[in-house]
Amino acid sequence: MRTMTGTLNTLLSIRTSTTANRFFYYFRKVPFIGRLLPDTAYSNLKLKRFMYVIVRIVSLLWGFAAKFAYLGLLFYLPIGALGGDLPEEDRLRLFFHLFLLLSFVVAGVTSAVVLETKREKYIAVKLMRVAAARYMKASLGYRYVLFFVQFVPALLFFIKILGGSALQGVLLAATATLWRVLIEYQHLRLFEKTGMVLIKNNAIVWLTIGIGYAAAYAPLLLETVPYRVELLVNGPLALTVSLWGSFAAVRLARYPDYARAVEAATKRDDPLLNLGQVFADAQKADVKKATGDYTGENLTDEPARGQEGYAYLNSLFFARHRKLIAQPLYRRLAIIGGIAFVGTLFALLKRESIAEPELSVIFPYLPLALFFLSIGERVCKAMFYNCDLSLLRYGFYRNAANRHFRIRLRRIVGLNLIVAAAIAAALTIVAVAIGAPLGGDLVMLWVYALSLSVLFSVHHLFMYYIFQPYSVEWNSKNPMFHVLNALVSMFCGASIWIEAPASIFFAAALILTPLYLVAALVLVKRIGPRTFRIK
Repeated sequence: MRTMTGTLNTLLSIRTSTTANRFFYYFRKVPFIGRLLPDTAYSNLKLKRFMYVIVRIVSLLWGFAAKFAYLGLLFYLPIGALGGDLPEEDRLRLFFHLFLLLSFVVAGVTSAVVLETKREKYIAVKLMRVAAARYMKASLGYRYVLFFVQFVPALLFFIKILGGSALQGVLLAATATLWRVLIEYQHLRLFEKTGMVLIKNNAIVWLTIGIGYAAAYAPLLLETVPYRVELLVNGPLALTVSLWGSFAAVRLARYPDYARAVEAATKRDDPLLNLGQVFADAQKADVKKATGDYTGENLTDEPARGQEGYAYLNSLFFARHRKLIAQPLYRRLAIIGGIAFVGTLFALLKRESIAEPELSVIFPYLPLALFFLSIGERVCKAMFYNCDLSLLRYGFYRNAANRHFRIRLRRIVGLNLIVAAAIAAALTIVAVAIGAPLGGDLVMLWVYALSLSVLFSVHHLFMYYIFQPYSVEWNSKNPMFHVLNALVSMFCGASIWIEAPASIFFAAALILTPLYLVAALVLVKRIGPRTFRIK
């Protein structure tokens, strides 16, 4: 017990120390106020101990907040928006249905602590020589005790609001926790028998996510209520899952070969283990994707004839990496086409039952859709690894950030306008099929979609030049980049719940787009040469 407690303290110390150091590093990068924190902060023991306490408290509170956000955003709000007219007991059934598919089925395939790649795992086992078995037992025990404790208040809160009982909330938290323990053991057994790390199989993971989420929200869209899902909090079923989960917990506590699982989780992905091999693998994958671009026809400079300087350079880049950039565009167009087809069939079948359909109801959903369908981030990553990674070593290229920013912005805007036009066309077809009056709303829809595509084009390229998140290790290491992107996506998602007329969304897009464009042009010109660099 003393050894396990010591291992847990080591694990928590690694987490808090890493977070504190990362905070120091990026706080010092903040303009003006960053200089308030001196270089000596890293060696200031009193300050670091204080930060350790703050980090631990914040991480614990964040866990509770994350569970409330998870249940609120993915469960309660959709039920309230799409099933608000249903009886209380039906809304509770929908909550259980969503929880079953998302927290049991989808999470059961996509989440496994024992085989996930974490730098903390590498530091503890490889550098600090903590025994793999002790590390994994401490990590799993801490993870699932905290999982249960943090889930209970959130489940009690939302289940009580929907008319359920406190006992149902506690049973659901306990069942979910022990189910996840059982799934951890099954992932480990699968790896032991086949060598397969299921959470790293992107095809299976994303197929599960797609089917799982579609099945979860289908009853809300089809206005049906699943039955028998209340068995999820039924005493005998909860007891059965709990017994199997307890059995899995015992097996995990006695598992003899954690070293092999830890090696598999770190060897493959962590650049600290085999940096040269990771470079080679990433470069091979990138070349393989772009092989079709390097044909005799497009290796000429024909597409760039008549241009010079950075216009010539970027014309060559986009011509020679046409497939690398076009493939994700084609995928997005295929997704939009599929959604348009399904939406049109649904509209034709439900046309008579939908009273007074209006095109304006689509406006709150477009920001989130266009943000995730934007091709900007993909293009930025392609530009970095196939062009900028070499050129950023030269001062003249960094100093000209403003010039190639403008050239690339036009290219990315052109690609995203195609996506926006496809979405607007698809929505127009669905609107016609459902019998919605078009008129001025149709013009507003098209202009609104195109404006948002320009806005997100500016956003992704601006973030690339100002934060330049990619490193020579072929990954992204700038947390500010991820935080700001997450905030933008959250604001886009929040628009779904804003009750405002379409004209408000339309006006907001028309105002924000030119403002963001001007701000981006000014900031890239002034600070781009300092921020657009190799890390």
